Amino acid sequence: MIGVDGGQTSTQCALVTCDGRVLAYGRGGGLLHLAAAGGRDRLAAALREAFALVWAGAGLQPQPIAAIGLGLTGVEADSPEAAQARQIVTELVEARAIEVCSDAYTAFVGAHGGRPGIIVISGTGSHILGMNAAGELAGAGGWGWLLGDEGSAMWIGQRGLMAALHASDGTADATILEAVMREHFRVPCLRDVKRHVYAPDFGAKGFAALAPLVSQAAERGDRVARSIITQAARDLAMHVMAVQRRLGLPPDAPVAPVGGAFAHLHGLRSRFVAALREMNPQANIVDPQWPPVLGAALIALRACSCPATIQTERN
Repeated sequence: MIGVDGGQTSTQCALVTCDGRVLAYGRGGGLLHLAAAGGRDRLAAALREAFALVWAGAGLQPQPIAAIGLGLTGVEADSPEAAQARQIVTELVEARAIEVCSDAYTAFVGAHGGRPGIIVISGTGSHILGMNAAGELAGAGGWGWLLGDEGSAMWIGQRGLMAALHASDGTADATILEAVMREHFRVPCLRDVKRHVYAPDFGAKGFAALAPLVSQAAERGDRVARSIITQAARDLAMHVMAVQRRLGLPPDAPVAPVGGAFAHLHGLRSRFVAALREMNPQANIVDPQWPPVLGAALIALRACSCPATIQTERN
């Protein structure tokens, strides 16, 4: 079995046995939406790289597998993009079953082991997904960097740069982000950043790379940077409350924060927890049981009617 978690930053895969033992991990490049120019080629290249590394890590030659579960950014189950992804996979690996879904769903399965609850993803992008006891799913956000992704590293980085530009214009509060962004882009004037930002390869990943700068400024006490982190946390909490209401989940339903932004951006997780508990005093914040790539592996196991569990050192 192979599980794949394909995001905008990287593509990870895990090779597991039919009884759920993890043999090896592999890693490939990040993905574009399949509808974007080069999206199909990017997915094929990332999967090819990740598969090569996972077979090498297990000390095995590539061989047919029972099932593969893929959670991919910008892809929903039974969508045209899922059909495209399935076709790409058949060209790279021989599998009896191929399950394709969103990366949010594989993250949910990994975080809660398929049980009811909510996940809050904040990485390059953001997405909130929940499931109730009846198996009904509901999400909020996840619209991508052109339409939303509030509370994500992309959103934080973009807002940080905008705050610097507005401060430079004199239309907003002064902030050390102005100097920080000039130094990052190595430009004497912030107006010169346009040539970088509007370059074809900047996009969501380019803005997300600015998020650590906002984080560092917040840690240094910059009021503008701190307000951006605080707003990101509140936006994520508001999305959680919307999903909880739509699914009729109890106030103490488990909520698992997932993604690199929570791990690496100063104050985001703690402010998210504070904002959510302000909105819902009974909020139950939990650590994810497994990472998204093992959620994808669980989906592969289920596709073959194998025991839906993962055996690692944590068991």
